[in-house]
Amino acid sequence: MKSLARTAGLSPDPQRSAALPGYLYSDPAVFAEEKRRLFYASWQVVAHESELPNAGDYVCASVVDQSLFVLRGHDGVVRAFFNVCQHRAHELLTGKGNVKSVIVCPYHAWSYELDGSLRGARATRHLPAFDPQEYGLAPVRMERHLGLLFVNVDGSAPPLSELAGGMFADMARDMPWLNELRFNADYSFNGQTGTLLEANWKVMAENCLECYHCGPAHKAYVDMIDVGQYELTRHGAWMKSAAPLRSGDSTAYRVRPDEPVQFNAFWHLFPNIEFGVMPGSRALSVFYFVPVSAEQTRICWFILTMPGETLSEERLNYFGKVLWPEDSAICESVHRGLKSLGYRQGRFIASDEHASISEINVHAFQRRYAEAMGL
Repeated sequence: MKSLARTAGLSPDPQRSAALPGYLYSDPAVFAEEKRRLFYASWQVVAHESELPNAGDYVCASVVDQSLFVLRGHDGVVRAFFNVCQHRAHELLTGKGNVKSVIVCPYHAWSYELDGSLRGARATRHLPAFDPQEYGLAPVRMERHLGLLFVNVDGSAPPLSELAGGMFADMARDMPWLNELRFNADYSFNGQTGTLLEANWKVMAENCLECYHCGPAHKAYVDMIDVGQYELTRHGAWMKSAAPLRSGDSTAYRVRPDEPVQFNAFWHLFPNIEFGVMPGSRALSVFYFVPVSAEQTRICWFILTMPGETLSEERLNYFGKVLWPEDSAICESVHRGLKSLGYRQGRFIASDEHASISEINVHAFQRRYAEAMGL
């Protein structure tokens, strides 16, 4: 691919910089490079440890086209494996559930212990030079932070504690109850399967990194949040936006003065993961943009809540029937526009002094993207 310095005008100075060219959002060749350079090489969230309370509990996930699962062993240890039999490559598990004793491939019935070692392979006893120890499940590198389980499928990423240790510390400061949260199946609307959107994953990520669009597009949101005190920060692999609750009632949903969360914050982990806390009862939303192709993205999310606490119907209706439809319509329209012959690369509205209308974090995202892609 050509150098962005020559073709795109993506400058270190956000106030003088052009945005990325539109072809990067729909070109299949670019997407093929993204899989290798970004998604295989980065840390991806796949589950919360509270989803796996018992031995044999598992959750399947995917990193683009790489299927895997996390599973709790008989020894209590949670491990991650590629979801593929070592015989003829059939997938082993689907969805989420529990395997009582061993994992059995549905194709030829090779079986594996919960620690990934091969337990049984029919008709291999007299196979020349067949060593069962060489045919265990392929492990996937995994880290646990704040109960969240992250994987790196190609094993090349620096430790997540180095990349985002500051983010986890910041989240814990803002939410001292964070380690008490548990996976809530009632509020994880689409589970691991997600919702398919006709838009490139970068459109979704960039939309979450600025509030310049909030006034025109999210009127109930700006009626609830004090955007005049909006703050944007950048910390390498992660970024943050935050604002306090605006006083008084809003058209989004009601938040009582005695409720524990009186602010809104979003943390972005490069390239495609968002963590969000909204005013009201204690909860954390985890949502991530899994690319299906250059022009389709599966939005997956789950919600962690405090045991015994619930989200109000009004709050759930705002998320599901107001905020999400607003954002999904925006992103699909932007994706179509990025393919227009009439689109000329836009400029960033970038300032830390007026964070509520600043796209400075989008500029930082695009610069990091260009560097990671070798552009």
